[in-house]
Amino acid sequence: MNPAVAMVVPITAIVCIVGLLAILRKFENDERMAMIEKGLTPMQKQGMRVNPASALRWGCLFMGVGFGIFLANLLEGIKETNPDALYPALILFFGGLGLLISYYIQLKLDEKAK
Repeated sequence: MNPAVAMVVPITAIVCIVGLLAILRKFENDERMAMIEKGLTPMQKQGMRVNPASALRWGCLFMGVGFGIFLANLLEGIKETNPDALYPALILFFGGLGLLISYYIQLKLDEKAK
C-alpha cells in the first residue's frame, strides 16, 4: 500500500470524528438556546455516578481473569502443556468465579443494608 494512502485514512477518520462531535455539540447548544428563548428550563447534565455494585462486579471479574492468566503462566512453565486450551479455559473459569464471588459479596452487603 502506498504510504501516502496509509496516512490519509487515519487522518480522515480523525477529522470526520472531530467534525461530527463539533456538529453534535452545535445542535445541542442550539436546542438549549431555543428552549431558553421559549422560557423553558433546559435539563441539567447529571454528573457520572459510580454504581458500587458495578464497580465490585468489574473488579472481581478482572481479578479473576488476572489470576487465571497468572495460573496459566505458572502451569505452562511447570509442565510442558499446550497453552492453546489452557489460557482460555483458566481465564473463563476464574473470570466466572470472580463474578460469582462478587454476586455473593453483593448479596451479603444488601442483607446488611436491610
